[in-house]
Amino acid sequence: MVDAGRQVFVISNDVVPGLGMPVAAPGLRAFGLAEGLRANGVAIKTLVTRGFVERQWTRFGRSIPHPTAPDTEIVGANSLARYLKAHAPTVAILINSNQVDHLRPMEGVRYILDFFAPKMLEELYHHGEGYPGEDLKRLRERKLRAIKLADAFICNGRKKVPYFLAWMLQADRDVRSLPLDVVCMCVPLSWSGEPGGAEGVRLAVAGYLQPWSTLGDWVEVLERRLDRPGVRLDFLVPWHWGGGTRRSHASRGALDRISRHPSVTNYATMNFAEFQRFLSTVDVTIDLFQHNLEREYAMVTRSVVSLACGVPIVHPPFTEVSPMIAEYDAGWLVDPLDSRALGVVLDEIIEDRGAVRRKTKNARTLATDILDPAEAVKPLVKVLETL
Repeated sequence: MVDAGRQVFVISNDVVPGLGMPVAAPGLRAFGLAEGLRANGVAIKTLVTRGFVERQWTRFGRSIPHPTAPDTEIVGANSLARYLKAHAPTVAILINSNQVDHLRPMEGVRYILDFFAPKMLEELYHHGEGYPGEDLKRLRERKLRAIKLADAFICNGRKKVPYFLAWMLQADRDVRSLPLDVVCMCVPLSWSGEPGGAEGVRLAVAGYLQPWSTLGDWVEVLERRLDRPGVRLDFLVPWHWGGGTRRSHASRGALDRISRHPSVTNYATMNFAEFQRFLSTVDVTIDLFQHNLEREYAMVTRSVVSLACGVPIVHPPFTEVSPMIAEYDAGWLVDPLDSRALGVVLDEIIEDRGAVRRKTKNARTLATDILDPAEAVKPLVKVLETL
């Protein structure tokens, strides 16, 4: 059993649900882990750095203080080490290496490093064709320090395990003796009613547009089907605040064009509870992008959230999410560059309500088996028991 007298903290790299702001993948990762550990009886709090919260909140206005969330503490980044020391004995779970500059080895403090995302590959594809040598050098050094600091490790998906084992060996860690387990991305489940009751079909493209994710020509294949009776598309594709601009994105033209189609409803960013309610009302989400090395290792968060809302998804065949969809028949796996195959998939979605209902039920089963935080974090609970 996990030591009941030891506090566990998740240190988030982003705002988390409950703080009154839209959230993205790192904040949802911290939120899902905390929710799952709490459901398993672990004394858990989430720490979010004060500077980041305040910078994000100024986008909504300075006159009102930002909201607070239960079991969530806002801590200055430079105070993280002192905060953990004051609460020792404790375990801190780090999401990637982002906060390692503010931490150090301390008596009574154990660290678990979450290999959440392939950050080096994100950085590599962030800048188009340019090679960000200095940025990669700094990130590599930070990652190695985090690996050396950690007492145990978790990995967000099975495909990434060899990738991160190689990083652990680069840091001169003995991978034979260190706890390492897969803890899948998870968020609370949210759906209601029976699937597929309404006439027509309501599709959604929803999630942050990232600089390392190029959509490709599939947008045109979808666009040609929006003139059909009963076909609607909900469109929520904001630019993430993490860097770059939408104007420079390779898919900007296609996105701007489809957003103006009369069958499309455009939405602004939402908080997480609103976003889950919105997703639970659609029939199918579409999350397609061209292959690159980062996308191959990605546990695509917006796809996970869609499935957690019981919504089947059209998805590429090469990500960390793809095997889940295939195992449960919880959507349609299609090469985004294969326009003919995508057309066949979209025609089935539009014309065969039975297929959509069947895959919706399968998506709900997948979510219950794999994405429910209480279930997903069980390997992490076992890791905590070893520390």
